[in-house]
Amino acid sequence: MKVTGKSIMIFGAGLNQLELIREARNLGLTTIIIDPQEDPPGRHEADVFYCVDGNDYDTTRAIALKHKVSGIVTGQMEKPLRLMARLAQELGFIFNSPEVTERCLDKWLMKETFRTENIPYAEGILIKNDEVTLEKHWDQINFPTIIKPRDAFSSRGVYKCGNINELNAHLEESRLFSSNGDILIEEFLEGKEYSVEAITYRGETSITQFTEKFITSFPNTVETGHLQPADLTLTEKDAISSVVKSALKALGIENSASHTEIMMTEAGPKVIETGARLGGDFIASYLTKASTGVSMDRAAVQVALGLEPDLFRKHEKYSMIRYVELPAGKTVKEVMASDDIMQLPGVVFMHTFVRPGDKTEPLTHSAQRPACILAEAESRNELLLKMDKYSKLLTNRIILT
Repeated sequence: MKVTGKSIMIFGAGLNQLELIREARNLGLTTIIIDPQEDPPGRHEADVFYCVDGNDYDTTRAIALKHKVSGIVTGQMEKPLRLMARLAQELGFIFNSPEVTERCLDKWLMKETFRTENIPYAEGILIKNDEVTLEKHWDQINFPTIIKPRDAFSSRGVYKCGNINELNAHLEESRLFSSNGDILIEEFLEGKEYSVEAITYRGETSITQFTEKFITSFPNTVETGHLQPADLTLTEKDAISSVVKSALKALGIENSASHTEIMMTEAGPKVIETGARLGGDFIASYLTKASTGVSMDRAAVQVALGLEPDLFRKHEKYSMIRYVELPAGKTVKEVMASDDIMQLPGVVFMHTFVRPGDKTEPLTHSAQRPACILAEAESRNELLLKMDKYSKLLTNRIILT
């Protein structure tokens, strides 16, 4: 159904936001897009574009009022959420409240909420920025453990530590990615990790898809791939769905997309953390649409306008995104054309992030990944074979010296 005579403000115009912009325009909305970059990819698909600093509340508010926008939305981005919550509270848009937003951004507040509401979660302790040693916490730390910043994203500053020496070695680095220097030391959960993509509308949550996650070897935890649907039994899906819905309710999410990371342990599913936003790594923009036919971007826009989201599943396929890995310590000499790869059967999306002259680095966080490719297939085995072949083809297009 088209929405006429209305405009929506979209926060962010990066590569992962293109489908969000397109779906808003397909709904008949005028897109008012703001981004701190002067020439992001989405600028050229916007009806109206403004380059605005991500902390400039007054300018953002003035733009919203000037264009009489009917709603505000973003995709995978966490940086604008606090500003958006404040704007929504003042101007009456549908969005999470500042309190809910803070619980979803602050990993310690999230854990406290889960503890209070009896949600199964990865337990942890808070290390404040003025604590130069961990001495007083030794009796609370069990190895192996996970160290992470209190409020970072994209695996920045996250490490698995097997002993005291490893923990101390990563302590200061993890602090660097925390806005105030606080870090968490979290229990290491044994099991298989998944993410759950969901849309909550008027307090009712619909699970759109279960995503299987692939990461680098420890001590890092950088995501190298995502596959849908996850290889789970119906019983496991029911158990995960119940925990995720309880977690979203506990956090206070009522009208929002969400991306929840879950560890399936011997004791059942436990929440690692929840983002009150669409899933990154092109999970929302391409991966889920390829496996189900559901556009989570479209649904997020509809929810932002107070409209019932279109979550009808149009098909059941398998889809996967894989991030290629390159040897560290090399220089990118050339990035060869790869348009022919996009024409291969099942390929949905592909992008190379590195450019000639870039230095390859070990993968310690998501922004260092050099390229990715996403494809769909009718079966899991067919998909895995395609991904092995296609990712090698893409890797070979990046010439190193």
